[in-house]
Amino acid sequence: MKCEDGKECLCSALAINCCQLGCFMHESPRRHYAHENHDWMTKLTAISPDKKIRDLVIPGTHDSASVTISKWAPFSAVGLCQIVSVIEQLRRGARYLDLRIGAKTDSSLVDDIVIVHGILKGAPFPDVVDEIDKFLTENPREFVILEIIYDANKHVMASDQRIRVFQLLSSTFNQMISQEDVDSWFKLSNVTLGELGKKKKNVLVLINDGICNFSHEDIHYDAATITRDFGCHKNGNFMNNKWHNSNDARTLLRRNETFLEEGNSDYHKFLNSQFVMTPQPPGGASDVIRLLFGSKSLRPVSLARELYREDLLDTFFRDNAENRWNIVLLGKSFLRAY
Repeated sequence: MKCEDGKECLCSALAINCCQLGCFMHESPRRHYAHENHDWMTKLTAISPDKKIRDLVIPGTHDSASVTISKWAPFSAVGLCQIVSVIEQLRRGARYLDLRIGAKTDSSLVDDIVIVHGILKGAPFPDVVDEIDKFLTENPREFVILEIIYDANKHVMASDQRIRVFQLLSSTFNQMISQEDVDSWFKLSNVTLGELGKKKKNVLVLINDGICNFSHEDIHYDAATITRDFGCHKNGNFMNNKWHNSNDARTLLRRNETFLEEGNSDYHKFLNSQFVMTPQPPGGASDVIRLLFGSKSLRPVSLARELYREDLLDTFFRDNAENRWNIVLLGKSFLRAY
């Protein structure tokens, strides 16, 4: 990160903001957002109902609900990957959301299930679900992919709470893609926007292995049982995904090109290209000095600025427009006014 922006460097500097409090985070200058993207799928369906969803470029956000983490929490700036609310991300055009969850306690209360990023905790998960539901109520012909991630190595979630997660999702989104849909007509290689509209389906919920395989009231819930009972599907069955673990913008772009070339042959799954800059630990004394004075940053939002600087990301997609991008995952509430 170049220190062209004095405020940015002051906020990143460990010597000044030693606990990396998000309340000192210098955000991008406010711009009027002029684009109307809240119903882009609805409009596209009207003019091209035979368009396959696997042929779409679907914007998505990384750690979508991390914006709910308190900016006064120590090291919150390291965990904040977005700067606008989940519903605003959807209104700006995002149709894939990456939601990480954990729990405050071992209780069975659904409000004790919260958004997490590492050890940091954010809003109650039901609040985020309500935002998504509100958006879909306003825009019922839009199609949203939700990926629910639970890391059992970092968080403890009782079986009662896991059941509450699935009950909340299935009771809130009554137009979810079910196992019956998958067995009959919902085939990613063929399903079109028009079919989704006719079937009145607007949510696909994906889950990771971590939240599966538990027992509740003498019933064992593996991925197949959860899919059958609640309509939440194992993520690996529907999506190819790769974390590139780089804080260098050009390296990240190059790795995504390679991932696209390697993964596009599997047309039966979504292909999730992660354009997400990842903070790296210091590699030596020079890195430590740069972190202390802010010319190097641990904050995802600051790193994301590098992709937008000098239209680097825009130029990349213009130069690679012929490639078959699918889900494009970005940080920092990705859509800007130009």
